[in-house]
Amino acid sequence: MNEKLASRKLWVALGGVFAVVLTEWMGISAEASASIIDTITVIVPSYLAGQGIVDALGALGKKK
Repeated sequence: MNEKLASRKLWVALGGVFAVVLTEWMGISAEASASIIDTITVIVPSYLAGQGIVDALGALGKKK
């Protein structure tokens, strides 16, 4: 369980969700909020996909 909580992918995903919620809670203007949310929806999935590929290739390398 501790290794699951140490996962950077988990914390990045949670941070992305928290940032989106925070923009709404802080009362940021609609334009700024949309810009922040658009940026987060590009960066977070890209990071998660990249890390997933690295993890998969690492696991594949260990099998050989």
